[in-house]
Amino acid sequence: MGRQLKKEEWYEIFKWYKQYLNYDISRNELIVKYISFTNKRNERKSIFRLIKNKFKKYNLGMSIESQTGKSPKKGKNVGRPKKNDNRRKLQEEVLDELSKEDIKRLILDVYYDAILDKYKSKDLKEVIKKIKKTISSNISNLKIMKILGIRKSTFYYRLKKPIKNEEVKYRKEIEQSFYECKGRYGRERLSFFLKKKYNILINPRTLDRYMSTLGLYCSIRRAKRKREKKNTNVKFNNIIQRDYDGKQNDVFATDVSYIPSPKDVAENHVYLSVLIHHKTKKIVSWNLSKNNDNFSVMKHITQTKFPKKFIIHLDHGSQYSSCEYVEFIQKNNGIISMSRIGNSLDNREIEYFFSILKTKIFPEFYQKVKTFTFNELNEIIKKFIDWYNNERFMKKFDLKTPHELWEIYKNKSNWV
Repeated sequence: MGRQLKKEEWYEIFKWYKQYLNYDISRNELIVKYISFTNKRNERKSIFRLIKNKFKKYNLGMSIESQTGKSPKKGKNVGRPKKNDNRRKLQEEVLDELSKEDIKRLILDVYYDAILDKYKSKDLKEVIKKIKKTISSNISNLKIMKILGIRKSTFYYRLKKPIKNEEVKYRKEIEQSFYECKGRYGRERLSFFLKKKYNILINPRTLDRYMSTLGLYCSIRRAKRKREKKNTNVKFNNIIQRDYDGKQNDVFATDVSYIPSPKDVAENHVYLSVLIHHKTKKIVSWNLSKNNDNFSVMKHITQTKFPKKFIIHLDHGSQYSSCEYVEFIQKNNGIISMSRIGNSLDNREIEYFFSILKTKIFPEFYQKVKTFTFNELNEIIKKFIDWYNNERFMKKFDLKTPHELWEIYKNKSNWV
């Protein structure tokens, strides 16, 4: 490996890099100069990246001197002094003076759980067999502390502290609520559910501990990369500008999600098209189809009752840029807004719903969905969306469900 460059040598290279920035020399010429100056024949991309990063540090006032190969001073009396640990020897000396009664007291009253854990056993008798039985004479607390290597205050705290067997309060209600929600709620949402249904107040952290004790774990969402064809030739402005709560406009959002095919469908996927209302988070309409075409999105959108003025937010899917779809929206006094290309976060509300559906509808979604027929899957999705709209309350909206918010908002707005 070649030597590290000095500061003065880097300053010379920076002069050439400035010439490159001023278009006086090409990138290739800069790399050739670097190689001839340093005699290092690395990959050209890595050379340019190194020069660029070093120059950036130099401009920020950071040190450009390499730290590679440097080490602290070596020799005698350098570094942290070694500990003269005689604990093992002291333990052996004190253990020779222990009586059986002392060992029993030490095990039962002080470190019972720790010893069982160390020997990977739940039976105290099994552990005692592994401990010396032929020890005589009394032992003071001070010697016990030295054996265990603990402080005096810690020893007496453990001595007085009883063995904690935490009783799970409201065990029946917690288990019943968890399974009633089909394991879809985590600690916070389950805490609100208990408050709403049983009038039981449990701190989410306490509930989390209870759930761990009872072996209740909800499923979590995992990111999955989405691939689909986009029509980038048709462009509409991103009007809503991430107005996720519909504060400025009456916004609807729609998208199509790919679902692994049920057992009676020959193709690789079926397609779920959904329309969501930003302000209330309600699923207004949806359709499950075997084909990803215009009909799959037009079927439910044409049956939707829109307000007099609204904005519908889309991505660049080919169905949404079709003349049929655009004409229908404009005919109903709607305005089309489109996400920026390759930026799914602009359409966050509908993407968030799809992630909830694929995580909470049933466990092991991508494997289990293949065991149903198309009609069975359609019925399961119907029940899930009904649960989502009418039972899944939201913390940010004072524990109201999407349907409750929808009814409140609908009465205040002008609808066709």
